[in-house]
Amino acid sequence: MKSSWLALPITAALTSTMMAQAEPVYRINGIPGPQVSSQPLVKELENELSALRRQIEARSKAANLAQALEAGLLNNPLLAAAYAEIQGQQWSAIASRRQWYPTISIGSGSNLPRLNLPSQSFSDTSIVDSYPAVDVVKRSSGSTRNSGGNLGLTLNWTFFDPSRGASINSAEESLKRQRLLFDVSARNLALEVQLAYFNLQKQKQLIKSYDEILQFTVRQVRLAEAKFNNGLISIADVEQIRTQQYAIISTQIEAYREFFNASSRLAETMALPPGNLVLPSDDLSAEGQWDESLEKTIEQALLLREEIQASLAAAESASWRATSLFNTYWPRFSLGASTQYDYTYSNITSSTQPTINRRNRSWNGGVGIGFTWQLFDGGINAAQGEIQKAISRQARDQAAQNRLSVTKEVEQSFSAYQTGLRGLRSTEAQAKSARAAAGAVEKRFQVGVDDISSLIVALNQAIRAANDYSSAILIYNSSVAGLYRSSARWPSGTRLLLETRINTLRQR
Repeated sequence: MKSSWLALPITAALTSTMMAQAEPVYRINGIPGPQVSSQPLVKELENELSALRRQIEARSKAANLAQALEAGLLNNPLLAAAYAEIQGQQWSAIASRRQWYPTISIGSGSNLPRLNLPSQSFSDTSIVDSYPAVDVVKRSSGSTRNSGGNLGLTLNWTFFDPSRGASINSAEESLKRQRLLFDVSARNLALEVQLAYFNLQKQKQLIKSYDEILQFTVRQVRLAEAKFNNGLISIADVEQIRTQQYAIISTQIEAYREFFNASSRLAETMALPPGNLVLPSDDLSAEGQWDESLEKTIEQALLLREEIQASLAAAESASWRATSLFNTYWPRFSLGASTQYDYTYSNITSSTQPTINRRNRSWNGGVGIGFTWQLFDGGINAAQGEIQKAISRQARDQAAQNRLSVTKEVEQSFSAYQTGLRGLRSTEAQAKSARAAAGAVEKRFQVGVDDISSLIVALNQAIRAANDYSSAILIYNSSVAGLYRSSARWPSGTRLLLETRINTLRQR
């Protein structure tokens, strides 16, 4: 049953290809031999691939690597979000420094500001009646209406607060950390743009290589069909090369899918408008080199990597915050002054005496020096301080872990560079040999020396060689970019672009 099931598609295919056959060229025992013709599905698929190519050209913006880096660093919103965090931390540091400023309060009504300090005070009160006092009448009727208001002003300046300086230092270290993290975001973005561009170059190169292999295969399919129509090979040979043709078309379709993904990824890092793609303006080739030794590269990375410095800044910030909390148990000394103005107006009406209008104005105020001393708060601030000390230790441990991670990144990028450099030469030779082998097998197949199996093997080797060569270039270029990133070096021209973006973000 299995053998008949396997034979069914071949029989059906052979029958369908004989439906629209050309005039037979040869006969078998006087019977016209079977004939085959090109399958229309192949042409349809080739037209669809051409449509995909036109779609890419219509939607894509051509760019080289320098242009991609410029667009990413000047337009990507990730950097804007990272810089907004810097600005927020800047204002936090400003708020901490402004604790040195005096405070001024003004109010009226029952909640007037008061000076709660030992002080020297003064007052000035005046009462004015519109008429002199009159004799009291035993029987009288009348009414009194009162109105008035008050206004108070208090100035207070805490000139000695042991927790304030440590709080300011904590905010400054947090600001330093945020600036370092912004540089980390910028470096990561530059690396993402580079890797996305190299990957897109690879997909473009693969599409080009697959297209050449497909055209080569199309010629072999036509040759095989012609040989079959002349009775030189079997239908099995024809279907084998056709199968290989469909396999290459499927590979080409997958390459287009990967190209769309890689192009959209690069467009994202470049912050292009929705619907736009990127088409590399230059072909895939080995870019750059690294001349420093592994030891020197690691040394520079450990010295300059912002991730390590950011963790150390976080540790310092938490340590200063702990000091600030512990220093709240020391006394605070303040200088203060306050003044208050009160005004009342009374209207007294009586049946036995003239109307009396009474006005009352008074000033009072004081200046002095005082202190507050929180001897015990239940140990809350002490516990909070211990939490900050633990956070500081954690951040220092994270810095140590970052040093290990940075060392690993440098070593991985350096080994990828070394192996990639050697892989370039071997895969380039492999690609040349594969092309030469395919050409030789094609000629031998034409004259009937080699069979279809040798041709298919040569085609598969050509596909594998194209993949290996483009992957080797990608690995090499990515390793160079990785070495720049892991050793905290800016790619050429990117530092100036970043400064331009910072100036733009600062003016928002």
